[in-house]
Amino acid sequence: MVYYLKSKKYFDDRLTIFKKATSSNWYGRIWIDGKGKEISSRLRNFNEAKAFIFSWYQEQQYKKKNKLPVHDILFNKLFKEYIKHRKSNNDSDYNNNIDTQFNAHFKAFFHNKKINSIKKKVVVDFIQQRVKLFKKRYGKTISRYTVLGDIMIISGFMGWCFDNGHTATRVQVSKKWLDDIIGIKDKGTSRTFFSIEEYNKLLIESRKRIKEYNTGHTLTKFRREYLHQYIIFMVHSGIRSGEAKNLTWADITLIDKGIRLDRKKHCLLNISGKTGARKVRTMFGCYFALKKIMEIKGIKRINDTSVAKELVFSQKFRRGLNDLLEATKLKTVRFGARDLTRDAKSFRSTYISWALIKGELPMLAIARNVGTSLPVMNEFYSKYVSQLHFKKQLSEVSNVSKLYQQ
Repeated sequence: MVYYLKSKKYFDDRLTIFKKATSSNWYGRIWIDGKGKEISSRLRNFNEAKAFIFSWYQEQQYKKKNKLPVHDILFNKLFKEYIKHRKSNNDSDYNNNIDTQFNAHFKAFFHNKKINSIKKKVVVDFIQQRVKLFKKRYGKTISRYTVLGDIMIISGFMGWCFDNGHTATRVQVSKKWLDDIIGIKDKGTSRTFFSIEEYNKLLIESRKRIKEYNTGHTLTKFRREYLHQYIIFMVHSGIRSGEAKNLTWADITLIDKGIRLDRKKHCLLNISGKTGARKVRTMFGCYFALKKIMEIKGIKRINDTSVAKELVFSQKFRRGLNDLLEATKLKTVRFGARDLTRDAKSFRSTYISWALIKGELPMLAIARNVGTSLPVMNEFYSKYVSQLHFKKQLSEVSNVSKLYQQ
């Protein structure tokens, strides 16, 4: 079978314009950087096709001269390089999660797609398929948080591709596509927080629910006590709920210098999350929360070999926390014209918001401690903060310490 039906060469034989036996259109073919590259003009008139292919040839030469990407590389091949690059710099749990997501969800969808074909439509198609397959497998709608995690991974990867010259333009992957196209609505949980009065109310109700089981089911009492200490720990550490889920006793240093003031006791945490590894210095509440968890679990020393690798929070608190929020009527809060929903992520927001209002630390120090950036702090957290409501209360934050050890 003859590949070229008709052919003509230009630019010292570097460009061939030809026809295939299977098509009436004219094609262009070049060799550049040791690889063949071909394009269809989709034109039957030779002079029109020649002008189009010449323009394409000059564009490829311009890219080569200016060190722009000439050849497309498959998405999957580049993604494997991306994972390898991330792990060589920081072999964290978040990087391992990216690897897992790639093999579980990205690999099959993007297997034959080239990197410069990844535009908004392709990403949207991927998310639509992700939503459909999840519904088919589990019989329910995938959470916005899960899909948002996929989008953020793809966004980070596409940014890396642009920075390393694999794409000519930066693809801006936006979480707004979830609302505009996919239809998974934001419940308004982002960056909502508890006032001091609300936090006190939550702990008082939590302690009341624990005391209800003094003579009741011991497992229920254990779970409620566990949840109580989880709340205190999260509010006084500011870490993400996913980071808390992965926290082991080996990641914790309890600091007690023998000073009589409880507020001088605190913890140092080794955190591995979506922004990489960091050390977190907590407020005093974490110290007492962890001590209580050790007590109810029968742990004597956290550095024992049999204990060190155990998860600190080895159960899910979703149902218990939801019941507690409903009982205290703190599940939702009005902000402007919106009803915002609270969940475990609101404890991180509470830590950040209290730190901002108290004003004793520079914003950069707060941002570094919680593993976020100043733009995110300014854009998403500070907008919910009102000095009018919290300036006085925050000076009395230590008063809630009585609730910790009751």
